[in-house]
Amino acid sequence: MTARPKKKITIYLEHDLARALDLEARLRGLPTTRAAADALRRIFLDGKDEAVADTVKMRLDRVEKREVVREREIAIVKETLLLFIRVWLEHTPPPREETLDATNAVAERRFQSFLELLAESMAPGQTLFPYAAHGRRADAGAPMNGAAE
Repeated sequence: MTARPKKKITIYLEHDLARALDLEARLRGLPTTRAAADALRRIFLDGKDEAVADTVKMRLDRVEKREVVREREIAIVKETLLLFIRVWLEHTPPPREETLDATNAVAERRFQSFLELLAESMAPGQTLFPYAAHGRRADAGAPMNGAAE
């Protein structure tokens, strides 16, 4: 391993600064030259790293706050969906035996329509909000559930 080339400089320090540098060198068990170089490195080079670190910390804090908000929103959506399913199951009677085949066929069509709508809404720039008002598409006026009017 080769040592980095060093530049020799001569500096004149005030007495209190020179004493502080000597004390630092003795406490750390270093030559005065090394203590001075370390102090200058902390001031001139590591100070820039601290500014970058502060910026990174600030951005990470923002990301963390957004993540907390998203977690709460996801929990709300999850609870809403589970509550809807529970209420629907509690208040929807089972189909009669004689209409079971027709009911299953309609359910399969409606489910396929739902999956198509979901796939369409997951495309970049798409949303389900046009369907929110009364289960109709705002631009087409077609029913969302695949049933005829």
